[in-house]
Amino acid sequence: MKFNKTLWLPVTVIVLALQIGSCKKGASQLPYGFSMVYMPQSILKSGGVNNNYPVPSGTDTSTYNYVVDQAKGKVNIILGVSVSGPDKSGYGVDIKTNTDTIGQLFTSGVIDTVNYKLMPDAMFTLPSHIDIPSGKVAGTFYLSIDLATMKKAEYAGKKLILAVSVANPSKYALNKALATTIVIIDVDGLVIGPANDITSKYIQNPGNNFVASSMDAGGRWGTLASWATNTAILSHNGKGGYATDGDGINMDLESGWGSPQILNGKVYQTITLPAGSYTFDLAPFVWQGTKDITYVVVAPNSDSLPDYSSIPGNTGIYYAPFTNSAVSFKLTESTKVTVGVVVNYTQDQQGFKTHGVHLYNYPKHL
Repeated sequence: MKFNKTLWLPVTVIVLALQIGSCKKGASQLPYGFSMVYMPQSILKSGGVNNNYPVPSGTDTSTYNYVVDQAKGKVNIILGVSVSGPDKSGYGVDIKTNTDTIGQLFTSGVIDTVNYKLMPDAMFTLPSHIDIPSGKVAGTFYLSIDLATMKKAEYAGKKLILAVSVANPSKYALNKALATTIVIIDVDGLVIGPANDITSKYIQNPGNNFVASSMDAGGRWGTLASWATNTAILSHNGKGGYATDGDGINMDLESGWGSPQILNGKVYQTITLPAGSYTFDLAPFVWQGTKDITYVVVAPNSDSLPDYSSIPGNTGIYYAPFTNSAVSFKLTESTKVTVGVVVNYTQDQQGFKTHGVHLYNYPKHL
């Protein structure tokens, strides 16, 4: 979106003659500049490049631009209005949405209709007016989003977009270039929440680089330190799970190319996590060449992982095939969990490599 720059009055330097007994205002007390009404969020993230206002805006508590009301099932997006200049006489503005602006963005191709969706009217509420009392220059209002509606499957992975404008100020001029804020909600980013990488706190030997507890005579294959492995994994001269080659140092489970099948192979760690929402992730893969379905698994209240044949349909665990690479799970209390990989390589020449595993939690999970 293209818009005009904010106007500023040039400052004229005035030299005042000093007179005994006279009293003049200091420069900081002189009123200068236009008093214009605008939305601070229209320039908060871009610094004036565009009017986009992404939600969520950051990953720590100092940059959250929303407030969650769990009791009412609402996510309240923080918006506001302000006036430039020194005057504090008080004023009011109307608040409205601007579907024409979003329509133009879709039509022009600035945003695509596959990943971006216009926020439906049924999903949000917005006040129609706000009054700023005398003595204040700014005020806050909420774009209130219904959490249950936003969490519908049709919006997963999408970005919801809405243009919110202020208009008809009761006093002062309106800065039209900064009177509209384009709210862009990253649904997954908001519902799942900003991720905190807690890998180093809970996972031993997580990679980048992996450490081997022992190596084979050839110096390529090893056994992962701090990870439990069953006999099936040790398929390379009694070693397995670790490899160093042209792709670097990796967690590496391969069969074929002269190595035997890996039937019901398991690599895992048992840790204890506090209540919360988490994701255990093996991505990004250096190489993902599995042919038989391979599982990332999280097993609560267990010291090991289930057998390969017991995984599909098992409601006592969390699991995902390697097409997803990650498993998300929620704990309601401090719980012992076992995390890892279960493979069953029956076909020839397959496997995977990853530089490291990751554990994330989501303190703002909705």
